[in-house]
Amino acid sequence: MSTTTLQSRKGNGKTASTAVGEIRTIQQMWDAAIQYFQDGEYDTDAIYLIYKSMNPKLTFQDIANVVSAVYGDTYWTGTYMDYSILSKSLVQALGIDRSLGDQYAQTAFSQWRGALCRKNINDIGLIPTPGSYTESLDIVCNENTPLMPQQLIENWNNEFWKTPVVGKNYIYARTQNMAFLGNITPKVQMFYTTAGFNQPPSSWIQCYTDKDPSKKEGSILLIDGKPGPMGQGTRGASEAFSFNPTSHDHICVIAVLNYEYFLTNDPLKIAPGNWNSQTWITHNGAAAWHNVDPVNSTEETLKFYNQDGTEEQFAFMVQCRNVPTGSKISLRCEDPMAKFDTGLIEIANPAQHIEKIITLPAYYKGDLKVKLLGPDGKLLPHPAAVEIQMAWVLRHGHRRYTEAVGRQKAYDTLRNGQDLYLPTGSFTFIGAGSK
Repeated sequence: MSTTTLQSRKGNGKTASTAVGEIRTIQQMWDAAIQYFQDGEYDTDAIYLIYKSMNPKLTFQDIANVVSAVYGDTYWTGTYMDYSILSKSLVQALGIDRSLGDQYAQTAFSQWRGALCRKNINDIGLIPTPGSYTESLDIVCNENTPLMPQQLIENWNNEFWKTPVVGKNYIYARTQNMAFLGNITPKVQMFYTTAGFNQPPSSWIQCYTDKDPSKKEGSILLIDGKPGPMGQGTRGASEAFSFNPTSHDHICVIAVLNYEYFLTNDPLKIAPGNWNSQTWITHNGAAAWHNVDPVNSTEETLKFYNQDGTEEQFAFMVQCRNVPTGSKISLRCEDPMAKFDTGLIEIANPAQHIEKIITLPAYYKGDLKVKLLGPDGKLLPHPAAVEIQMAWVLRHGHRRYTEAVGRQKAYDTLRNGQDLYLPTGSFTFIGAGSK
């Protein structure tokens, strides 16, 4: 390989300290981008230097894919990776048309490349996350018995979740290096909040590591139980965090990761609002929620929020899974400001769907009462499951409608003039009664 030196295009005329010869492979492109990042080069300089050194068989899309991950903090807005920033850098560095820059950047950010914490069993890092984003099997609770990283890594697709007990519990987060062709060393924070939907970060409670109760960030441990760099495909599990609930109320547990190339992943700095909260979780591969729990009683309570300073419409949607016919479900809110009651609805189909649209006042926080009765009038039986989703309903003409269509790629919804539903959370109750 030749070693022709290329000039950095920084204003000070600095020579790139790591300029190399021909970049023949994708791995060499990743190595070059990482080195330029570590040398303090701007993303535009890295793009230009890679372009001037790359084999003609490599493409502009390859450059966009690599740089989008290595310079992640450059494009992160606090809630999502902004393709327009990457597109502008591609245009400046390569001299291509803006429409092509947009295309390359949008494609690059459609796949998460970095530390991935799965939001559901099928999560492979697609952005926005398809399916549920609150059924993470990478968030672990084992009550008051500690687990070894080896157990969590070797049984990667197994769910380790036991309903937290009153008192001390051990919780963990798992992660893997998804499609980042270099080493990363993630750290993790963990939080919990009352069970429900669209909870703002101001309602979250920070958890601390078990080893050092003053530490908010925990290390990710490899299969040997020690922290270390994670190459592509490497899996890890966090050190233990302590979680000490004082009641049997249902809770949501949240994991948030950062690493060398994505240090700005901080939900506590997100400005309040439905749009920001919804965007942050669906466009962030390095964060996940666990909102799944067995039923405690025939009536459960979930918190729900309208974070905006305007009156907004929301939909509660109930999706039954293996719910025996003859069971009964109801949703209600007793607050006069948002009062509604579906009444008891008898289940005639094990996969029945129920929907209720409501209007919430500005900055609203309320309690959703959920009644779940098996055919015998007792606890919902095993193995039934009831997922309750909350969605923000954007009607045609809503101030966020057009932007949401683009973000969700819901172009048929736009053409048909239909309402757009943006998911703002879900909670799944698992049957615990006998048949």
